[in-house]
Amino acid sequence: MRDFGTDDMAVLPGEEVLTVSVIARDDLDARFRAAWRGLDDDLAVPNPFFAEWFLGPALDHLDSEGAVRLCTVTRANGELVALFPFEIGTRYARLPLRHISVWRHPHAYDGTPLLRKRWALASFSAILDWIDERPFGARFLRLTQLPYDAPVEKVVTEACALEGRAPREQSRIKRAVLSVSQDYDALMVAAMPGKKRKELRRQERRFGELGVARFIDLPTSDQAIAQAVEDFLDLENAGWKAAAAHGEPLARSEAERAFFTEAMGRGAREGAVSCLALALDLDMAAMLFTLRSGRHLAAFKTSYDERHAAYSPGMRLLMEATRRTLDEPGTLRLDSCAKPGHPVVDRLWSERLPVVQLNIPTRHAGDAALLDLAAIAERAKLRVMARNNPEMPTH
Repeated sequence: MRDFGTDDMAVLPGEEVLTVSVIARDDLDARFRAAWRGLDDDLAVPNPFFAEWFLGPALDHLDSEGAVRLCTVTRANGELVALFPFEIGTRYARLPLRHISVWRHPHAYDGTPLLRKRWALASFSAILDWIDERPFGARFLRLTQLPYDAPVEKVVTEACALEGRAPREQSRIKRAVLSVSQDYDALMVAAMPGKKRKELRRQERRFGELGVARFIDLPTSDQAIAQAVEDFLDLENAGWKAAAAHGEPLARSEAERAFFTEAMGRGAREGAVSCLALALDLDMAAMLFTLRSGRHLAAFKTSYDERHAAYSPGMRLLMEATRRTLDEPGTLRLDSCAKPGHPVVDRLWSERLPVVQLNIPTRHAGDAALLDLAAIAERAKLRVMARNNPEMPTH
């Protein structure tokens, strides 16, 4: 990943006046959306979940009350250099503590603000200056689902230091990622003993006896991607996700179905969505939708036909996706977007990406003290929840 903190051409805070604005969904006109799309080609840190083609449908279908706004940072010439969606929180850890929280819906797995190259540090500092003005009465900025490897941590800590505050790390998990600087065969040998690999080959032979089994890249024309979406929703709806309270199936509401259909269609037209499938004759045994932002990929949604569970279609599909990612020119990383403990991806991929929730107070001493008090209460609540709830499967 690009280390924008050491870029000799990086613009530092104060070198140019930047303007922070709040934009409501009704004000997202064609001109602004074009500028938003223009960010995709010049990001310091890739994030497909905040791209216009993905976040736009999410706002339209999943923000039923219109509570989500966009925070934007622009230059004097009008150039857009940063953007993230947010909602206003009125309570935190049962305390009346208003805050600006990066918005994430159940189907978004990366909360990194969009930051234009060269402008990452300056624009993030401008956002912190805006927080100091206590917009909407907010006393802190809450960053959720933030992949926190070295370059992102560097810009956050440097901006906070310049603005005279320290970020508070409220929670941290580690999820599996795949970097391309690996050899597929060596990766599989390290991930599974010979006996397991032999068993997978046996399952593959038996699965092939049921019909013509093959991996296919589904075409991304409007008609083809619409059919792929329907096939995927059918798979999810017939499996555990539809039955489990925490399964988060895309077909559980018309709004989520509409969001998924529109986002995948728009992303496919942008060349940012692909779908890999394990097919048995004309039926889909397993499917994986992948999102692209720059040189990074995100494993967005995967599902399999549970009638074929004995043949491990989900694992075989992920193995094939791993092989293809490692062979794909120009790709640096595939983020699993999975919760820790995933029974398949955690076994195959040994590399881990820290994902954190950060709370950043204003420079007002009282706000920092209140935030620290609330953070203690929030951690206590999370410990109780962890004891009382079994580990939930991943999306």
